Amino acid sequence: MLFGSPERGGMAAKGYRLEPPDLRGASITRLNAFQDQMRAMLALVGPGRRVQFQWSCDSDYRAELLRYHERTQTATHPEIRRVRNERFTRFWQRMAARQLRRERLTLFLSIEITAYAGNARLRDGLEGHYEALFKELAAQFEEFATTLRSLFGAETAVTPLDEVEHGACLRRFLNPSLAARGQEDVAEQFDPTLSVQENCWHSESIGQPDGGFHLDGHYHAVLALSRWPQRTRPGIVTHLTGLPFLDYCLTVNVTPAAARAEIGREERGAERLRGEYSEKPRASLLVALRKKERKVEQLAGGFARPFHVTYLVRVWATTKDALREKVAAVQAAINAMDGAQYVECSLPTTAQKLFFASWPGWTHSSYRHRELYAEDTYLADMLPISATFAGALTEAEALYDGSHGNLVGVSTQVGGSPQHAVLFGMTGAGKSAFVEDLLWQTAAEFDYTLLAEEGFSYKRFTESLGETPIIVHPDAALTLNYLDTQRLPLSQLHLATAVALLARMVGQPANPEQLALRQAQLTQYPHQLYRDTYVDWSRRRPEEAERVRRLACAAHQWRAKLPAGATPLDVYCDLRDRMAGGDDEASSFVAGLPEEAVTRFAQAPETERLVAHTACAFFTPDDYPSHSALVELLAYGRFPEHGKEEIDRLATLLRAWSVEGQYGRLFDGVTSISLNRRIAHFELGSIPEQAVELKAAVGLLISGLARQHILALPRSSRKRILFEELSRFLDTPGGEQIVAEGYAQLRKHNCWCASIIQQYSRFKTSRIRAAVIGNAKQFFFMRQADRADLADLATDLPLPETALDAIQRYPLPEQLPDNGRYSSLCYFAPTAQPPQCGTIRHIQEDRHAA
Repeated sequence: MLFGSPERGGMAAKGYRLEPPDLRGASITRLNAFQDQMRAMLALVGPGRRVQFQWSCDSDYRAELLRYHERTQTATHPEIRRVRNERFTRFWQRMAARQLRRERLTLFLSIEITAYAGNARLRDGLEGHYEALFKELAAQFEEFATTLRSLFGAETAVTPLDEVEHGACLRRFLNPSLAARGQEDVAEQFDPTLSVQENCWHSESIGQPDGGFHLDGHYHAVLALSRWPQRTRPGIVTHLTGLPFLDYCLTVNVTPAAARAEIGREERGAERLRGEYSEKPRASLLVALRKKERKVEQLAGGFARPFHVTYLVRVWATTKDALREKVAAVQAAINAMDGAQYVECSLPTTAQKLFFASWPGWTHSSYRHRELYAEDTYLADMLPISATFAGALTEAEALYDGSHGNLVGVSTQVGGSPQHAVLFGMTGAGKSAFVEDLLWQTAAEFDYTLLAEEGFSYKRFTESLGETPIIVHPDAALTLNYLDTQRLPLSQLHLATAVALLARMVGQPANPEQLALRQAQLTQYPHQLYRDTYVDWSRRRPEEAERVRRLACAAHQWRAKLPAGATPLDVYCDLRDRMAGGDDEASSFVAGLPEEAVTRFAQAPETERLVAHTACAFFTPDDYPSHSALVELLAYGRFPEHGKEEIDRLATLLRAWSVEGQYGRLFDGVTSISLNRRIAHFELGSIPEQAVELKAAVGLLISGLARQHILALPRSSRKRILFEELSRFLDTPGGEQIVAEGYAQLRKHNCWCASIIQQYSRFKTSRIRAAVIGNAKQFFFMRQADRADLADLATDLPLPETALDAIQRYPLPEQLPDNGRYSSLCYFAPTAQPPQCGTIRHIQEDRHAA
């Protein structure tokens, strides 16, 4: 924006939209660090430059809600659309009623123009001069934006405003009735051939006899800060930015002052005080003298920077009574700021002058009677750097209420990468209600869902989408073969899961060395069993076996085309998906392998095992080895290096888990259910609580089969796994490795994993604690039974202290009235840019009520 002509005495200004992090839940250390960043930003304001902070709040979430509604239309299931439409309608109505809140901050940099074009230039000369001037100004503005981004880092978004956005800022400033009329297309309304006033100012400003003025159907009042607080602290400005209404704004004009002139003024004052003290020594004079000496020391040493600041608060309302109520609230907020004082402009002319002084981008007002001297040490605390916690609102897959009238978005992926999640909460905090709602809102995004829980919390969700929960208990006519690779090649992770399950079946020895020896022994027998199974299968199906050999050789060579670190399973899935998608390069690569190379690969000692591993992807459920076959191998095919007594004992213990044992056919036989369904919901509540070993074994089994099935699906399809009380299932020797590798591998295959932890005391001592927390990108904290649990968890996570306090103050849903019941959660995403930490509320409703 250009004020005046592009000549000496003119001024150019540019706005930058700042989106700082919500620091209301930040730690003291983080607040102090942000204050240092603000002081560094003020240091950029040197001679010839001024800055203006424009802070305002509104209820505009139009773009985000319309984006959410657009994604809703892609849902094919009517129940999913109904749930999402209810959420959209509820928030849209609240936005229209101005019951939502969103804070906005714009920083304007103004640069004085000192170049003079001269009187003797012709038209071409003037055009060349102005073009060079505007290029120089554009370079300075771009440099300022780059410096801001470097200063604040990734946690604060800095977006320069373009011509249309500048116009929108001015239209909102001059036309407060736009909030009630709804937003308009500013690009269509803006005419670059007209001046700013002609584009944006559509009504007269009329002074009122009792103070203030009337503009655009609203009565306006202006208050100016007349005294700084006696003490400031990071976050003190929230007294002003947290007022419970929308129609007000803060404008702070900051002009750099000459440090030398201020030092001279203070020195003269100090000299006068010394003279008074020498005539009549008084303690008060000595205190004032020392204060001035410290100020001179700070200014002379460059430890403080002086500024002249005009700090304005403008309030408006449609009626005078409503305006007086809002003004009284602003006055009370200023009085609460440790001794700060204000002056309310009673004269309409004064109010209008200050109104013009707060014009967006205009920092050179001739009316300077409300200026205050300030230093960056406390000015940084008073700047209206406040933001609305929005979570992942720009790419939200689910929407929730915030604790300050805001909307919060939750997304299970960022940039196409799944963000694994963990939810902590005590009994009765509302975990299941929140998770069910999250499952509903995000259901259209996923092609496959696996749920493992106790208590039928998600039965309604599963049945509404046309599926039936799979009830697991010892007497069920259900078989889950843990040796079934779900039509994938045999991988080391699958073997590790099988060995961990076997180790759980035989019990955990007290001696770690004995445990390691037992696992090493058990590992050899599944390997041998798979080799024997492959030999039998290849004799029965020689043509398919030849195809397997070629594909195994191709996958081995295809690995060179993938990034370093790709596992054999990653390579196979990539090649398989390419061939299924009609990729000519992949198909020709497999078909073009020489027969000699395939034969050599299948016979070489170092690669022949890969053929047997790949063959598992072509087995039918009947082809896979069974638990009984493994027991027979242990009993009658013992390796000579293994002690007979130990192996016989293992075979006896494992026989109890066979079809003839106490758990029936659950682990032994051909897999009797298909996981090839949109929702695979396992209900484990029917397993007796005292059957701890069975419950842990079933958890390991389901997690292994689910992982294998998900890896068998195309990478392009989105999947998710939800486990309740994951530590109960996977707290077993090797479980931490299974979780860590499984989470990392599933992320590559476009799968979102979520774990729900209720019994934190069990999870705290679990082997998988570090693996779960280390792989999760999102955390949801509900009310905890013991604050010490959160404090202990905070040792692994950079959870702010204030967030710990807020979590323990969350009310339980049962403590709230029926017509206003909700569950509160702290949404914490430490790896997000910027990091996110804030409260969300899930309004509990009966979505199936008439």
